[in-house]
Amino acid sequence: MPSSFEHSNSGLPYRDPQKDGPFVLRGRWQVVDYLGQGGMGTVYLARDLNLDNRNCVVKRLRDDFFRDEDKEKAQQFFLREAKVLSKLQHPNIVLVLDSFREDEEYYLVMEYVEGHNLQDMLKEREEPFSEDQVLGWSKQICEVLHYLHAHDPPVIYRDLKPSNVMIDTKDNVKLVDFGIARLYQDDGDNTHVVSQGYSPPEQYWGGADPRSDIYALGATMYFLLTGEEPLALTVCSPRDVDEDISEAADLIVSRATQQDVYLRYQSALEMKDELDYVTTAQPEEKSNFKLLEMTVGILVMCLSIGGWFAYTKFLELKKESEFQLGQNREERVILEKRLEEIKRREETLKKMVESQIPNGGKGGKISVKNGSGSTSTSDPFATFGSGMANFIPGLGNKNRNLPSISNGEDPVPVPVTNSNSANGATLTYGTDKESLSQGLPANMTNVPANRNHNRSAFDTAMEDRDESQLTDPEGLAPLEEDTQR
Repeated sequence: MPSSFEHSNSGLPYRDPQKDGPFVLRGRWQVVDYLGQGGMGTVYLARDLNLDNRNCVVKRLRDDFFRDEDKEKAQQFFLREAKVLSKLQHPNIVLVLDSFREDEEYYLVMEYVEGHNLQDMLKEREEPFSEDQVLGWSKQICEVLHYLHAHDPPVIYRDLKPSNVMIDTKDNVKLVDFGIARLYQDDGDNTHVVSQGYSPPEQYWGGADPRSDIYALGATMYFLLTGEEPLALTVCSPRDVDEDISEAADLIVSRATQQDVYLRYQSALEMKDELDYVTTAQPEEKSNFKLLEMTVGILVMCLSIGGWFAYTKFLELKKESEFQLGQNREERVILEKRLEEIKRREETLKKMVESQIPNGGKGGKISVKNGSGSTSTSDPFATFGSGMANFIPGLGNKNRNLPSISNGEDPVPVPVTNSNSANGATLTYGTDKESLSQGLPANMTNVPANRNHNRSAFDTAMEDRDESQLTDPEGLAPLEEDTQR
């Protein structure tokens, strides 16, 4: 079956390992598989027969150019790549193992990198990479750029973009495709080779310098953080697409993609120092933030528990106070009822006492007759005490002679009894001249008494009366019985 690859000069068919099977170049490199097509060459998977069939990559220059000028330029770039890579040895740069020309074809043998480029990785995951991962890769790229720019003579990569950055299985960066890389010269280079969106303005007119690779790195970071292709000749700001991107990362990308070369980082080492500061400060900030979150969480939990206990105690105290207040109200009601009862009894006693005094106890004199026929006249309140002493049990001397009351003219008998005395008394009062005798004994006579003497006897009798007997219902029982009599 004829191959799709043909030799441009001799017309001999070029062998395709997928169709024609493996073939060996220069007696050492056995081509076994097809890997892909690049801008200026075709890439194959090969094995090193001299080193235990170690995997390697064989890159063949394309020969399907329509113009001879394009073919000559491609050959120059291809040879330049081999020349540049042969002088470079860095862990983040693909290593060149051999370069040769066979059957009018140009070949370049490089180490095999087991991994994928960033362009394919982002398309496969269909979402941007995390900020920490992008910053970590960017630091490795800065180290590679610093090595290239510090090389003697300096090397300008000029084609830094996601498709030319390989990530191996150990998450290490590998720069590939140095086809348009060149040794830096002060007199400039008129080669106008650009990658849209990733090349700085000065590269469009052939004025690339080390700061041009800084611009390309910033544009690459923008693509990896947002998943969007950067616009050509613009300052990139990832936060315009995703607000979750930190301000530090946004500032680094914005500064790296400035249109004026003097506003960018002036070296890859300066940009790496900025990345180191951001990546080392972020874990500390996150650690401090986590510590603060933990402290605040513990504080909130303690306050919640304390508040719950305080609220529970408050409810208990409130319940106890309400219960005690209810008891106090009940006791107050009982005491008020008792007080009203006592006042009622006192009022009743007062009315009963006043009813024993004719005319409300106003005007007139009281004359008391005793058994000898003598009469004593005094104020009614002065003799009231002695009368109460006989009226209320327990007051004064119960064997005292019963008196009769007179107002100074005709005696008016008042019924008074004393169960403990054999004598009787007839009391007369005021101007009433009619005899009010109620069947008292005949030997009872008007006995005059001194007013002061009678008042003193009343006071003495009232003092002898226990106060509790005036308010206690049991103490008032004899008084009520005497009143009925």
